Amino acid sequence: MSPASKEPNKTAMASKPLLQTGEALVEKTRGLALVWVIPLIALAIGVWLAYKTLSAQGPTITIAFKEASGLEAGKSKIKYKNVEVGTVESVELSEDLNQVLVTAKMDKHVAGHLRENAVFWVVKPQFGLNGVSGLDTLLAGNYIGVEFGSDGESMRKFRGLDQPPHVSADTPGRSFLLSADSAGPLGYGTPVYFRDILVGQTVDVRLTEDRQSVQIEIFINAPFERLIKDSSHFWQVNAIDLSMGAQGVNLKVGSLVSLLSGGITFETPGLNDSDIPPSAADTRFRLHKDFASIAEGSYTVRRPFLLYFDDSVRGLNIGAPVEIKGIRIGTVTDVQLEVNFATNKVRIPVKVEVDPERLIPLGAAEAVKLYNEAHAAELAAGRHPGIEKLVQHGLRARLKTGSLITGQLFVDVDFYPDEPRKSIIYGGKYPEIPTLPSMTDELMKNVGEIIANLKKLPLDKIGKELLGTVKGSNKLINSADLKEATHSLNLALADMRHLAQTTDKQIATLSASLEKTLGSTARVLEQMEPGAPMSVDISNALEELSASARSIRALTDYLERHPEALLNGKAGSGAKP
Repeated sequence: MSPASKEPNKTAMASKPLLQTGEALVEKTRGLALVWVIPLIALAIGVWLAYKTLSAQGPTITIAFKEASGLEAGKSKIKYKNVEVGTVESVELSEDLNQVLVTAKMDKHVAGHLRENAVFWVVKPQFGLNGVSGLDTLLAGNYIGVEFGSDGESMRKFRGLDQPPHVSADTPGRSFLLSADSAGPLGYGTPVYFRDILVGQTVDVRLTEDRQSVQIEIFINAPFERLIKDSSHFWQVNAIDLSMGAQGVNLKVGSLVSLLSGGITFETPGLNDSDIPPSAADTRFRLHKDFASIAEGSYTVRRPFLLYFDDSVRGLNIGAPVEIKGIRIGTVTDVQLEVNFATNKVRIPVKVEVDPERLIPLGAAEAVKLYNEAHAAELAAGRHPGIEKLVQHGLRARLKTGSLITGQLFVDVDFYPDEPRKSIIYGGKYPEIPTLPSMTDELMKNVGEIIANLKKLPLDKIGKELLGTVKGSNKLINSADLKEATHSLNLALADMRHLAQTTDKQIATLSASLEKTLGSTARVLEQMEPGAPMSVDISNALEELSASARSIRALTDYLERHPEALLNGKAGSGAKP
């Protein structure tokens, strides 16, 4: 080392203070110490392994069930088409204790399918009318089934179904919506038939948002969904259908499935018309309670009216028909009780809905249009000019018995021209049509009047007089004069019987003589034919007899003028003829 290079070191050393004996000299090193290299490498490897592990895992989801029967943490699986796609990690209750929260780890390759329309349900053994399912869980335990979604946003929290879906997402077919007043026996999985062939099933039954009706979602399997068009009619299948007609009693019994769970069937007018396309998915139809109700549902215009009855309405139920001449024109929709405490009278207001379309004759659409235009102002004011005219001509409503066995009543509307003239009453909530007492009440009223008139009769006096008459008759019957008269009558009858027998014998003899006389007369008449000798002789004799008659007439006239000629003769009378 050169002397020049050693000078700086000496200078540096000279600048540092001299350490006393026993003090350590600490110097700062530059860069990373070798001792930290290995831990840092190990940390990097750990982070890399953790990343690889976490990146290989799928997402964690939470499913809320009403109950989680048979699910176990770390054991129960989540399966899609019987392939495991996840594992249950925990099963615990929610804070409000109303739900069971199931946390599950899903496989990474299904993470993209966890969307808002994915559905989960607990698969367990089920035995029902539609078959048996979930038997594999008897050995392996219950598991969670899943149907992945393809639409919507990615989700990590789901609500589990109470029942497994009857239709998987990849099943070909189409869904439709039905609306009904009540569900009846319909439920989840109720079969849908077309001409007794199974073509689909119900997948959901729920109340509508307004809580006024029931909405039923059905799924029709391909290719039968093409049978449904906008003109299709749906109705419920009755397991037992009993009807009575002119040909007797007709009883139809359906299958055991329809007896226990019901069913739905439909018919499509113009099914083979290629110009009418099939209905789109989610098209809404009306579900009728039976086939006969389809005609009722075809009338969309209904007009409410009010009927007041003073007699009993026992047997008149909501839904009873309103008929005219045996044809249904409406339905009873409400029956109430109205008490007037001022007059202490009770009346029964019955609300009915009339279908005006039933009163329109076929081919009268143009006439109805002209009528509506002519009475537009009255119709807009809530009046019914057509019904008003009918009421003025004697239209009245009255209760009648529809069945003597059940005692059910219905509202009969007919014309009674002899009744006092009346009109529709407006001013209330509904127009009021005049009514008449029922036939039964009118008959009972007449019977009551007859009984009242009978009570006015002097029955005691009549009874006494009748008793005296009976005593007099008894005295007359047992009297000796009546017995003698009866004996005389018997003798007279015997004489008449003898006379009749004698007359019969004489009539027989007279008949024989008459036959002989008729025979002789017939032979004489044959001799008197024109040109016969006897006929000529008789004719000559008649001429001579006529001449003699003329001579006698002349003689008679002469004697009347000259009676003395009887003594003196014609010459001695001195008189001229």
